Amino acid sequence: MIASAVFLASIASLVFLTNEIASPVLPYVAILAGGSALVSLLLWRDTKISAKTVLLVAAFGHIIALFGQTIFEDDYYRFLWDGWMTLQGGTPYGVPPELFIDDPAIPRAMQNVLEWVNYPQYPTIYGPLLQILFAFTSFFAGENEIGLRILFASGALILSALIARRHSAGRTALFAWNPLIVAESTLHLHPDIFLGLGLFAAVLAGKHRPMLAGLFFAASAGVKIVALAAWPMLIRLAPSALIAAVVGLVALYGIFAVQGQGVGFDSTETFATLWYFNPIAFEPLLVVLGPAWGRLASLLLAGALVVWFHASARDYDSVPIAPIFGAILLFAPAVNAWYLLWLLPFALDRRDIWPYVASAVLPLSYLTGLNLEIYELEAFEVHPIAHRIEWVLLAGAITIDLFRRFRSSPSPLPNRNPITEPKVSVIIPALNEAESVEQTVRGIRLANPVGLHEVIVADNGSTDETASVAKSAGALVISEPKRGYGAACLAALGRVDRSSNIILFMDADLSDDPADAEKLLTPVIQGSTDLVIGSRTIGKIEAGAMSAPQRFGNWLAPTLVRLIWGHRYTDLGPFRAIRRDSLEHLAMADRDFGWTIEMQVRAAKMDMRTLEVPVTYRKRVGVSKISGTVKGVFAAGWKILFVITREAFGDFGQSERAREVTESG
Repeated sequence: MIASAVFLASIASLVFLTNEIASPVLPYVAILAGGSALVSLLLWRDTKISAKTVLLVAAFGHIIALFGQTIFEDDYYRFLWDGWMTLQGGTPYGVPPELFIDDPAIPRAMQNVLEWVNYPQYPTIYGPLLQILFAFTSFFAGENEIGLRILFASGALILSALIARRHSAGRTALFAWNPLIVAESTLHLHPDIFLGLGLFAAVLAGKHRPMLAGLFFAASAGVKIVALAAWPMLIRLAPSALIAAVVGLVALYGIFAVQGQGVGFDSTETFATLWYFNPIAFEPLLVVLGPAWGRLASLLLAGALVVWFHASARDYDSVPIAPIFGAILLFAPAVNAWYLLWLLPFALDRRDIWPYVASAVLPLSYLTGLNLEIYELEAFEVHPIAHRIEWVLLAGAITIDLFRRFRSSPSPLPNRNPITEPKVSVIIPALNEAESVEQTVRGIRLANPVGLHEVIVADNGSTDETASVAKSAGALVISEPKRGYGAACLAALGRVDRSSNIILFMDADLSDDPADAEKLLTPVIQGSTDLVIGSRTIGKIEAGAMSAPQRFGNWLAPTLVRLIWGHRYTDLGPFRAIRRDSLEHLAMADRDFGWTIEMQVRAAKMDMRTLEVPVTYRKRVGVSKISGTVKGVFAAGWKILFVITREAFGDFGQSERAREVTESG
């Protein structure tokens, strides 16, 4: 219980210092930073402890903090003013507080509050949900900040209780007993704890209660608009989640917007474009590019990282929210210690050390010229030594995490057991391929690869003799009148013999050489891989067999897959073999041009063993439905990009079902 003792002692010491006549900032920061670091170290290894104990100790820490004074921070005066203004006039937006200074209509108690409101020349920037909470505390506690202390302490404890539902008690303590959590919520009176609370509640509601999750997403953005960085998660849920989120956020802002004084976006723009405090990676961009271009570059870099983190997640539950907000803070022009309340609840999902190093070093941002009373420094300039310590320790922590992640990258999966009795079903989608389908069917039968069991031609609504020609060549012909390459493949899969254990896909236009079938099937039969793709890129492409748009698409799509999921492909070739059980795990659903890329992306997302082998690609017989027309080229290209985007940002239950099949199998 050393960690709990350090936690409580740290909070008690901070409270004691806040009640001193002249509170010394150096000991204060040393206790806050040192306590956060020591508690994190003591709790890094998951310890056996009850959730009840964790929450009781955390509650005791917040109760101690109720007796402190808020020093080195004065934002809470704005909260008190906003709450009173909301009760009096219905909205705090649009009117700067300085207009009410010395106004005889303002009660003396609120005039005392008004004297301490920071930046009174600007209207409030705080979100609509916070204004409702501020009004609530103002109604019960008036100008006394104890109402805010109780409110923020309650938010932190509720969040800790929710964390205990998702994580072990030991991991929960890593959050709940961090002195920074208590200091930045109950002691320093920063409302950012409610952003973390809203998002964490949304994660818990998730797929089981999508509408409720959407409302929690709305609540988080109603605290601070930066919460929108997590909103791409909504695309992974049922549509009702996104609808609820949008409606909920519009309703929150609408309560105040209808009063005609705005909703604070003008002041937010001023903050975003002019404010500068304790930057990290933004600082070198500012030096090199200047203020305007530096801010634009930082926005683009942070945005790119946020998009990449979302896209690289396999499903809703694995979206790395802590790194998403970490990327925003890394490039933000203003970085405060209380911003960590956005991400620390989600740092428990990973074993990264950077969030806990950040909780130990960002309190150094309180060492400003004003708080240190060093008049050679600007009032809000962090002492250069403190700022360098932040830089060095954060850079070191991020480097260590990246190195550990690289070292712990999964090793190649072991081979599966060989398929001792292979039974191969060949699926050949065909649309108006009467000139070539007979040679295709006879060609694969003549090649007679190991385990050849049946040949199925999926007639995709042909208007020529494709079906009868294929049947006369010895194929089982099934009909899928609804056009679409994927639709034809799915229809054929529905008719595959139950005893088949390998599926071989090939085109009907003679572009695939049946002699290559053995090369595709052998690794699957041997158990060394699950999916084998016949790569035309590393093989031989006959002159004129592939158009320039096809070659470009074959470069672009695999490149995007590699950037997002880290899996290297060279081709989207249709000639491919896959274990039947592996194919079922992929829960294939695309019904047209996205079939091949969907298969490869889902294989990458599930870390499926894949292999590319060189194949020969010949000029097709007849006109291609894709590369043969401008419309086909654009339709196929658009669909491939759409599928990559859909798989990057959406679950729609597919990954969940695939994972369940994998785990049950």
